Amino acid sequence: MNKAQEDEKRRKVFRETLKASGAVLILVLLMAWLAGGFLKKVRPGPAQPVAPEPGVRMQAVERRTFPTVVEQVGTVRSRAEARVSSRIIAQVREILVREGDSVVGADEKDGKPTVMARLDDGDIQARLRQAEAQLAAVGRAKEVSSARLGAARSQVEAVRANREKAFSDYKRYAELKRDQAATGQQVEHARALRNATEAQLQGSIKEVQVARGELERVEAQREHAEAAVAEARAMLDYTIIRAPFSGKVIRKMVDVGDMASPGQPLFLLEARSAPELHAQVTESLVPFLKTGQEFSIRIDALDCSFPGVLSEIVPRSDPVTRTVQVKVSLPPDERLINGLYGRLPISRGHYETLVVPAAAVQQSGQLDFVRVVGADGATRRRFVTLGRRQEGLVEVLTGLKEGEKVVAP
Repeated sequence: MNKAQEDEKRRKVFRETLKASGAVLILVLLMAWLAGGFLKKVRPGPAQPVAPEPGVRMQAVERRTFPTVVEQVGTVRSRAEARVSSRIIAQVREILVREGDSVVGADEKDGKPTVMARLDDGDIQARLRQAEAQLAAVGRAKEVSSARLGAARSQVEAVRANREKAFSDYKRYAELKRDQAATGQQVEHARALRNATEAQLQGSIKEVQVARGELERVEAQREHAEAAVAEARAMLDYTIIRAPFSGKVIRKMVDVGDMASPGQPLFLLEARSAPELHAQVTESLVPFLKTGQEFSIRIDALDCSFPGVLSEIVPRSDPVTRTVQVKVSLPPDERLINGLYGRLPISRGHYETLVVPAAAVQQSGQLDFVRVVGADGATRRRFVTLGRRQEGLVEVLTGLKEGEKVVAP
């Protein structure tokens, strides 16, 4: 029994050893294959020349002059952007627009401005009714004062006529007394009547002055009441939030029930006018810029470029970043929304470099190479270091000389 168990144990150890040896062998073979041990080796040395195929086009390596371009980054902004806010303190009762909605402003000749929101107007309506009632009361008081002034003036005219008659009678009785045709009692009576009418006239004139002063006071009250009505109506109009100009609502910053106050933004509105690219340009590049200069603005998110014209150079440099803000006008396009990333290419002189057709460049892994035509007409592979690509050409920084010919398929 013990012998059988020992035999079984030896067989088990043998099998495990055999499995481990097989796994090691497979691993060694796999590593040798990955290292290229089963492939035909290429002996060190220069590349073997290859005869060019018939009809293959050759292109000489040329030296070209290109502008030195420095790219500055910027952000697309609307030329006109407004934070719409309330002029009064009131609760938001109704919101009539959503983010992304187009609105019509007062700048449109046809059509009324879009109502964006309404505020609670209960208190202002009460104030308006009170002001209108006061104005009506002042209007009635003015009618009374005007009638009183008219009556006082009529009284003055009547008393003045009586005074003239009294003066005439006194003069006549005085002359008759000198001729002994009238008694002294008659003359004294005429004098008393003259003095009475004179006093009555002065009293009537004072009454006119009092009535005129009362009318002036009522007129002042009427002007004050009219101003109160106009103010209440203006305040009532302020409860309606209208679009200041035509554009698009890009942000809503208030909800129904919120309390609006002066200076608190309710909506962010973007105009329909042409957008701009706002870029921070390094101070050293500013001398190479001038207003009216044309650029090709690259918008990475849209994978395309837009023509732009430099419209403004802000005459102020940031002391921290040493940059100056410039604004480039872009054509109207619905795709150019606020916040897009853009590139502004600025040319600062020129430089010379060797170029070959971009089609002549081939790749081997991560390495670039071209096929150079030798003096014997055969082509040899030569690795090169490339620069920028532009206008169907690619810059060659190292690996080629001017005048050499490359195969350009």
